[in-house]
Amino acid sequence: MDKLEEIQVKIKKQEEGLWSLEDDYRTAKKKIEESYESLDHNRSQLTRLYEEFENIAYDFGRQKSGDDGEHHQFLMLLESYSSETSSEYLRQYAKIEAKDEELQTQYRKERSRLEKELEESYSQIKALYELERGQKKC
Repeated sequence: MDKLEEIQVKIKKQEEGLWSLEDDYRTAKKKIEESYESLDHNRSQLTRLYEEFENIAYDFGRQKSGDDGEHHQFLMLLESYSSETSSEYLRQYAKIEAKDEELQTQYRKERSRLEKELEESYSQIKALYELERGQKKC
């Protein structure tokens, strides 16, 4: 195999590396999007559940003339759960966001490296063609 063929094989591998990088990035990005969706879904389900319990508690509180202290404690507990859910949502959202940013940073870095290698390989081919053309003229 001559030098030109070696470089062409190298270019093919580099292009395949770029395609593979793109596929891996899309797959990872899709997983991150699914994480965002799952987190949002879980938060809405919990919020809806807390609202249902709160409505039931208010209805029960109006019907019962018993211990308002227990009723108030239950409502405070629901508020506490709701608040903790919101806080945990924000923590988990930040974690996913950090993963997303890290993925993008690594992707850009690797893509830049691969594109630079590919550009160098194309420059080598161009130099070989120019050398061959120069030798044919002589």
